[in-house]
Amino acid sequence: MKKKHKIKLIRQFAYLISVFIVTTIVFTAIVTYFSQMSEYRKVCRKRIMEVGDYLTGLILQDPDDFLSYQKYYAAHYPDIRIPYDFSECVTARKAFDHAFDQAYPDKMFRIDVMPEEMPEDLQNLYYTYRHEYWILTFEQARESFGLPYTYFLLPDDDTHYTMYMIDGERTEDPDHPGFLYMGDSYYEEPAEHELLWNTWHNAVKYDEVYEWDNKWGNTYSYYTPLVIHDTCIGLVVTEIYVSDVNRMILHSTGLLVLQLGVLLIFLMALLLFIINRTHIRRINRLSEQINEFSSTRAYDTVDAIRAYPYGNDEISLLAENTADMIRDLQIHEGKIAQAAQFKSDFLANMSHEIRTPMNAIVGLTELLQKEDMSDKGQEYAKQIYSSGNALLVIINDILDFSRIESGTVDITPSVYDVREMMNDVVAITARGLKDKPVEMGLQIAEDIPQRLIGDSARIRQVLSNVISNAVKFTKEGSIKIRATSESVGGQTVNLKISVADTGIGIREQDYDKIFESFSQVDSKRNREVEGTGLGLAISRRLIRLMGGTIEVESEYGKGSIFKICIPQEIAAVGEEAVADAGAGAGKKPLSASKAKILVVDDNSVNLFVAKSLLELFKIRPTCVLSGALAVKATSKNHYDLILMDYMMPQMDGIEAMKKIREAVPEYRDIPIIAFTANAVEEARELLLKEGMDDFIAKPVKAEELEAVLDKWLPDEVKD
Repeated sequence: MKKKHKIKLIRQFAYLISVFIVTTIVFTAIVTYFSQMSEYRKVCRKRIMEVGDYLTGLILQDPDDFLSYQKYYAAHYPDIRIPYDFSECVTARKAFDHAFDQAYPDKMFRIDVMPEEMPEDLQNLYYTYRHEYWILTFEQARESFGLPYTYFLLPDDDTHYTMYMIDGERTEDPDHPGFLYMGDSYYEEPAEHELLWNTWHNAVKYDEVYEWDNKWGNTYSYYTPLVIHDTCIGLVVTEIYVSDVNRMILHSTGLLVLQLGVLLIFLMALLLFIINRTHIRRINRLSEQINEFSSTRAYDTVDAIRAYPYGNDEISLLAENTADMIRDLQIHEGKIAQAAQFKSDFLANMSHEIRTPMNAIVGLTELLQKEDMSDKGQEYAKQIYSSGNALLVIINDILDFSRIESGTVDITPSVYDVREMMNDVVAITARGLKDKPVEMGLQIAEDIPQRLIGDSARIRQVLSNVISNAVKFTKEGSIKIRATSESVGGQTVNLKISVADTGIGIREQDYDKIFESFSQVDSKRNREVEGTGLGLAISRRLIRLMGGTIEVESEYGKGSIFKICIPQEIAAVGEEAVADAGAGAGKKPLSASKAKILVVDDNSVNLFVAKSLLELFKIRPTCVLSGALAVKATSKNHYDLILMDYMMPQMDGIEAMKKIREAVPEYRDIPIIAFTANAVEEARELLLKEGMDDFIAKPVKAEELEAVLDKWLPDEVKD
């Protein structure tokens, strides 16, 4: 009974404390809100007066220039009120400077030639620049002081309507005091907006702030007459929404309530801790064990939970249920890991089993095209080679997508030449146009840095996917690729690439679908187009890994524009670009008749393909069908290079490589190149980690094999 009575008293005490704290929070919130409201309103009034004085003073630094601008504006309104872009101010100034220098090569503006003396077209350039300048000036002042609007009011002498010279965004709003029709009452005080009218009519600056309500809420406005040569040409107006300030105050008051609420929770928790210390200790113990399992996945966590004396109450039941849940989680995680391993093994086997016959198809067809055959035979060989490569692209897409999904793809930055990469990608993808009446163009902005730091291989892959897509879906018209850069501070730029085509286009509701895996929208219409539907899905994931974005704009039936933006570092002066994948064009073909090469593969067809490809470079290799025979051959003969298959029965490529280098010390310095159909990234990393010097994935092409041979064969064996 005492225990129950004690709990009842503690609950009542906790209730009284809660009521007291809640009352304190409410009272504090009310006092804080109204005191901050008063102070903020003072700050608002002071701020808009400071901005109005600042802008007026800025204009009066060169009143004649502004006056001539105002006259020109009034004469040409609304023609000069063109849509403006703040970034175009410098462009407009340069356009005028260039035109002035052409018209007056030996004269200075505003010294030898005044604005009104210039021809109409030159005046238009100048005042367009001034228009952009003043808009930018007012906008910068607005942003710097956090105001919603800063603008210049200009009366129209004919209609007596208010025109906006600067920031004409709300000219058409009849609720605004700047939208006045004066007419016959031009010299009479209007019933509303009296302060605006008096400032305008009397050209006197009033140290008052006008408060009024509109559809945006409670607004403060400050009017400063702009008097030039004793004539008031208009008003400089600054505004702030007190409604926004109210929201700010409400937000700060909410934070105060939140902080006091946290204090309440802390006090209540402290009270409960004192009363139920033993309970909380047990809960903390259980929490620590759960956190330890979460970070370490220790298998003894279940035994540790069950061994701790939790008692026989609800906490004990919770601990037992937690132990059961962790045990189930461990079982499921084991199954997930096993499934992931099965997936990796399947991909490795699939890569090997498909690429092995593909090596024969692609390799022998490439060799067949070099033979003297009839035109029809050449065409047959060309079609087989093209189809084999198309199948290889599909296989590569599936492997790439699987690696990305499993998180095993790494972004490897290096220095690369932007223009060289772009030209190579466009040259390669343009081959897909064949006889289509499609014009492909590449435009690279001059201000793009010559060398950037990024994963050029992945960027090349993304561009190839996007441009190849344009090639597939464009039957006539054009494909235009444009590259620009945008500085984002320091040594970082955004590399921006757009690919615009006149193809079949995409419906707006399908924009997201095109980036989904194994998806091809409008499949009936595009049935003849080859592909897995993975290209854009892979591209978007790679771009996200590089911290970039890809967007699409399209009009169905007329074409699409893909916009890519990837942040890149600018390479420091002196950093040389690495050799790109497309480098080497125009280089003298390799010939190495003195080279001794050992080819190891358990498939006789693969040996035949490798032998035939090597003969293109005047190399007569030694071929063996197993790792054991390779060990035996190297013990008796010297070879300049070894092409070693990886997945072989009895003795795989890694074991054969290690035995060769252990048995014959000289082969520790002889390059052994992995020559395998297992092209998954994990296999590549494993082979290089185990000691292979390089990696070639089957099916291998002649130019790829030539690049590896040129890299690793000693110069003395080359012709």
